[in-house]
Amino acid sequence: MNIIKYIYLILGLFLYSGCSNVKVALYDNEKRHEYAIEAKKSFSKSEEGKELALKQSLIETARKYVGTRYKYGSIDPKQGFDCSGLVYYVAKKHDIELARSSSSLAASAPHISWKKANPGDLVFFGSKGHINHVAIVEKVKPDELWVIHSTTQRGVLEENVLLSSYWKTRVLFAVDFTTLVSGKNVPKS
Repeated sequence: MNIIKYIYLILGLFLYSGCSNVKVALYDNEKRHEYAIEAKKSFSKSEEGKELALKQSLIETARKYVGTRYKYGSIDPKQGFDCSGLVYYVAKKHDIELARSSSSLAASAPHISWKKANPGDLVFFGSKGHINHVAIVEKVKPDELWVIHSTTQRGVLEENVLLSSYWKTRVLFAVDFTTLVSGKNVPKS
């Protein structure tokens, strides 16, 4: 009879201590979630957070026009886009005024290696010392450079340009998009 009481007592202690651990774990999980939300809010209010949000929004806006045909000199999605027309239009949708040609855009900000570009930056292409194409960087990996751009043959598309023998040999450099809008009216998130 005493053995049964001891077994119930030990079993009760195990269950009681197990429940308190569950309560602590639930409380810790709630706190971690609260801290994560606060950290996200703080980051989104920081300059870096605003820049990241702007660049991501540029990519999302550009994706909406995948499939739009090519039209030289156009900034109208109903008619089509040339490469800089797409960049100009996407920026304009975010109340940002940019230069209209790829060479003017390239001259507007310091150059960085395309390997150091981030999503939302611009990458420039050319040959024989002339810049003749611009694209919006979607993502960069060691052997991948995904962009959204408007090409004469296929219009606006998402493409890993490092798989193209044509584009791969023409990649020149990138420009951090935020340096293009420094000192200009950048929308506040």
